Amino acid sequence: MSFVLQCHELTKQLKDLLEGQEERDSKIESIEVLLSKREQLLPSITPPYSLEEQRMGREIVLWNKQIDQKLAGLKIDIKRDMNGVNKTKTTVQKYTNPYESVQTDGMFYDKRN
Repeated sequence: MSFVLQCHELTKQLKDLLEGQEERDSKIESIEVLLSKREQLLPSITPPYSLEEQRMGREIVLWNKQIDQKLAGLKIDIKRDMNGVNKTKTTVQKYTNPYESVQTDGMFYDKRN
């Protein structure tokens, strides 16, 4: 099996995984495994390429653009969830101790003679 074909298969698996409706944590773990396998395989791909390998290479490049977009969307979803968790933590903390962040600026003492 040629390295281009192996890379094509890994890229297809990665694309299909990102399009699937799996749980996010298991999806991220699978993505990391596939990306590391593909990363190890890429230096092994060297010219000359047959016509079939050139076709697969063009398909890989096209899929990579789609994969990048889906990974960016996944990153945005994760950031949104993290911001929501941080906001919830702050709200809970303010609820349990409402006088923790009271500012003391503007205090003065009225001195009567």
